[in-house]
Amino acid sequence: MNTQTPDDAEPTLPLLRQERENVVDFGGLCPLHYAPMHYPTEVELYEPSFDPHSAALHENSRQPAATVQVKVPLPCGHFNIWRPLHDRRAPVAARLARFFVGSPALQRDGRVVSPNNSTWDSRISYSSADDEYYENGHVLPVINGWKHGTLTARSLFRKVEHDWMMTYLAPEQGNSHQQPLAVWRFNYAESRRAVERFHAVLGFSLFAESAAVEWCVRPLSSRRFRRIPIHVLTPEEARYFSEIDSVDSGESHADDSLEQRAHIIEQYCGQILAYRGPSSEYNDYVVHSVPALAADLTQYVEGEYGFELAVSFVPASEGPDAWQKAQVARQSLHHPISGRMREGEDALSRCGLDFRIKLREDIVVPPVSVELTRALTATAPEQRLCMDGPGCNFTICVRDPENTVGSLQPPIGAHEHVLRAGSEYFAALLESDMAESSSKQVELDGMPYGPVRSAIYFLYADSVPREESMDLNDWIVLLDVASRLSIPRLHQLSQARILGEVVPDTLAALQGSSAEGSYKVPAAYPDLETIELLQGVAADTGAHDLAQALDRLVAYYPIEVCENRIRSSPVGEFDPLPPHHMGTHDHDPGTRFAAGRAQGLFGRGPFGHHDFDLEGGDPHGPVQVPLMAGPVIHPEIAPGFAHAGGNHRGVHDGGILGRLLGNWRLTNIPNNGHADPPAPQPGPVPNIPHATHAHMPPPESDSESD
Repeated sequence: MNTQTPDDAEPTLPLLRQERENVVDFGGLCPLHYAPMHYPTEVELYEPSFDPHSAALHENSRQPAATVQVKVPLPCGHFNIWRPLHDRRAPVAARLARFFVGSPALQRDGRVVSPNNSTWDSRISYSSADDEYYENGHVLPVINGWKHGTLTARSLFRKVEHDWMMTYLAPEQGNSHQQPLAVWRFNYAESRRAVERFHAVLGFSLFAESAAVEWCVRPLSSRRFRRIPIHVLTPEEARYFSEIDSVDSGESHADDSLEQRAHIIEQYCGQILAYRGPSSEYNDYVVHSVPALAADLTQYVEGEYGFELAVSFVPASEGPDAWQKAQVARQSLHHPISGRMREGEDALSRCGLDFRIKLREDIVVPPVSVELTRALTATAPEQRLCMDGPGCNFTICVRDPENTVGSLQPPIGAHEHVLRAGSEYFAALLESDMAESSSKQVELDGMPYGPVRSAIYFLYADSVPREESMDLNDWIVLLDVASRLSIPRLHQLSQARILGEVVPDTLAALQGSSAEGSYKVPAAYPDLETIELLQGVAADTGAHDLAQALDRLVAYYPIEVCENRIRSSPVGEFDPLPPHHMGTHDHDPGTRFAAGRAQGLFGRGPFGHHDFDLEGGDPHGPVQVPLMAGPVIHPEIAPGFAHAGGNHRGVHDGGILGRLLGNWRLTNIPNNGHADPPAPQPGPVPNIPHATHAHMPPPESDSESD
């Protein structure tokens, strides 16, 4: 295998190389859905929990009844469209605490959380020895079966070598009409958190020079996959990696080994590192990825809400057992993960596939600077200074052109060292030789008095007065003032509040009446005119984070509509496969989209690319967001939730809150004795805005608006 350069980014597989028509086009990669199974080892780490202290007994009822507060861990995104992803800071269900006794993940109060020293917000690990997926470093399986944890896969199977005690994913034997492929999908748009860092252990092995494994990555806002280069370490470079135990280390490099190792990793950042293994009587050519070494792939997905990662196989062209010369996630059966709760995350270092994601808020508001904190408490540590208070030695006069009554604009008194520590504008002014520096007074022309006073108040109190009553226009004006006075924390806070005004929390917008038997969950998004206006404001005020967040909002809006539409589809639109087919090839238990809907659709979009056709409207009408009314009932105690297919649980889970509740359901109490839950009640959804960009959907007519 030759070393690939970062510029060699074009995938070899035609299915991955083709450019998609739009961002919701799956490009022929038909998503597979596998309902959660009742496996003996598969658990739900973040299921809802009851707070017994919130229980209230209703004595006036004809039968004993009580209400309790239910804590629902909200997902931060979705894995392969259907599976909720949770931030690792979320505590694991209390009933699972007994599995973590002695683990560093268990706190003293019995709450199971991830170790504090972890730098990753979301993590998915796959162990081929156990054939299970693990989430956030917790050694309890959340998905059983390698294929159940993929967005789509074809012509692959899990091979178990009982003679060599090894297991791995390999192409199917005798398959010549399809190139083996597997795809994983991550999307964190639901939590409005972008990818800050992405590291991944992508283990593979090659035992023939004509065999190949190719890894590709695609941000969800992009229409193309990019190939991830693979660098095969030279024997000299391999000596600095202690994970490689089959190469001759030669002379000792104890003094500079860490420095040289760091230099090699930095030099090949964005590439997968591999090495040539020793030949044997069975294989003359051996290449392995460096064990447990995570490649830094941040450059491909930084600043995105989500991405897809794909691996394609090229079996060897000659020799016996050519189909198994290319392997992924090769792992010894002697070192499984299951049952290693006391080891915690250390056990997951043996996983052949390990995806680690660090997330950040759309707009990060920095904490109060140390210099400003010291300035506020310099004179009296037990008492903070205040604006217009005693000891003020600097005066700020504002000439607001819109205010003709000067007496209503009294000068603002402040402390020189506070202004110097909290505002780059005043720091430069006071350091200069200008007259304002010596006179301790400055006049601000053409600026609004109220926002200027709020900005100076913010330096002292770290809050904006009457913040709850401010609207979008107020925050835009305050953003301009923070930009002109160079107050970094207020500048970032204003950007965050503007974005919050544009994209309100969907769950906070929950409306309706339980007496009516239905709820409305409007996912409010602004139109493109508002977006373009705010992009102009961001350009004028230097709000780069706001501009990037608005770009992400525009790019991911159709993706979110598409995924929500898929997740909200009734179970009847899927064709279940027999659950007892447990072969090692393509007969895993699961469900595919019905052939009638999938034919010709997934090549150009999940529900037909005409859903977002730039030339026409939306033939399927507005997106329906079903939601059921009633209390929370667990499927184990509420009848009617297990489908006739056998082990499958229902996937039609009652809309947004139903999806957040995982395998819990929102059900009407009077219908608990029926065979099926009540029919879902659809709610209104936003109109798809007019598209001025190539990837945005067209507007709907006024007659279709709510």
